[in-house]
Amino acid sequence: RGGFGTVYLCKEEHNDGFSRVVAIKLLNAQWTDVDEVASRIRDEARLLGLLRHRNIVDVYALTSIDGRSAVVMEYLDAVDLRYLMGHCRSVEARIPARVALEMVAAVANALDAAYNRPPMKGEKPLRVIHRDIKPSNIMISENGSVYLVDWGLAQHLNTTGTVQGTQHNIEGTPAYMAPEQALGHFENVGIRSDIYAIGSILYEILSGQAPYQGSDP
Repeated sequence: RGGFGTVYLCKEEHNDGFSRVVAIKLLNAQWTDVDEVASRIRDEARLLGLLRHRNIVDVYALTSIDGRSAVVMEYLDAVDLRYLMGHCRSVEARIPARVALEMVAAVANALDAAYNRPPMKGEKPLRVIHRDIKPSNIMISENGSVYLVDWGLAQHLNTTGTVQGTQHNIEGTPAYMAPEQALGHFENVGIRSDIYAIGSILYEILSGQAPYQGSDP
């Protein structure tokens, strides 16, 4: 359960006997009538529907359950990087440097696809920036696959070239915010801001602590 939504593990069943295990992200009830929050979860689903990459979770459908926005997506049998780093600390172990580099390279590949790859041949790249890259938004599956999740704060260009997403709020996680993001210089927030966050995460994996310890932008 997060501030805006709750994720459920479900089985999707159809009349023809087809079924599959899915995750459903459901808007929390208190936000049902708050248009800005409800539209955020819908915008995230529409964006993920355009992004097809091995390091980005697949979205199957955008629907409504009891009047609340819901996103049906691929289920990841995985833990997040925050949990993994905490476990390593608890057993006095470190994530090997090579593994750390492989994980952040996978996140960088996801970002590269979101920023540079057109949704379809002949269309323009969406120029997506994530804006909230942090360890708890990086998932590692039991077979070692890495996924960048939670694109709810993302900005991108739609097919008409218009910027979509929240533009004028300082949002994100301070420990991983680039200076221009923390200072509210929105015109300078871009893909380099996401790259900064990746660098901060790599620093934390290798050193055991984030480069910035504060909780206030």
